[in-house]
Amino acid sequence: MQVFEPEKGTNAAILFCPGFPGMGGTVFEQRHAAALVEEGYAVYVIKHKGTKLSGALAPVLVNNGARLMAGRKAGETHLGGGPATISEWMEEPLEALNVIHAAYESIHVIGNSFGALSALWSMTYEGAPIEKVKSILLYAGAQGIWDDADEESMARVWQPGFLMLPRITEKVSLNDPFDIVQTLKETYHALPERVKALPERISLTYMVVEGDEILRLSDTEKFRSAIGGRGKIVMDTVDVGYIEHGLLAHDTPDYRTEDLLELIRG
Repeated sequence: MQVFEPEKGTNAAILFCPGFPGMGGTVFEQRHAAALVEEGYAVYVIKHKGTKLSGALAPVLVNNGARLMAGRKAGETHLGGGPATISEWMEEPLEALNVIHAAYESIHVIGNSFGALSALWSMTYEGAPIEKVKSILLYAGAQGIWDDADEESMARVWQPGFLMLPRITEKVSLNDPFDIVQTLKETYHALPERVKALPERISLTYMVVEGDEILRLSDTEKFRSAIGGRGKIVMDTVDVGYIEHGLLAHDTPDYRTEDLLELIRG
């Protein structure tokens, strides 16, 4: 994890769970982390195990020159010591909560894109330390329903061919793409029933990007219906893509920290 903390300390934390393959963590750090610290939050940003520590894109994903130098000195190839599996990514928020939960009175969880899946999955493990969690924000989240017979379902997003693209493999090392798709399929099938068991005291908000190039409002609506109608949907009509700079509307390049704070605080 990468950590940003107020100098005087705080009793409130934000845990950011990044997407696939993890560039959203850096976008969040660059646009929001320092401002959130000034607002009195400790900010924890998960960095995926299996993120490569060399190559043209490593400095962008890791976003920490000292960590890159330490990795070179130690002869490391990846964050976490080596390649990862998608199952390990699914449990990263749980590992983070196990580390930080005792240090704060309140924790706000943000699940960005794929991170919406990992956050919900981790928090619905039996015995997960969620007593301090006050809110979950699914931020351009990839929650939805998987139906092989429905080309509009989340099965359209997670394809082995996508997972094999250089823009993925140059950044992270994961297990077999076909195994990843099978794991995600099983996750989508099981997740609604698990989420129904989340304590009602934890507020749930979905921020959906109107111009999202990957996800659709209908994905969130179907998921929300599957869990009994819980949670509030907020539309982001601000974000647009900057393709010449490698940014999609899905990456939320224009979202303001003050608006993000409103979503976090409910």
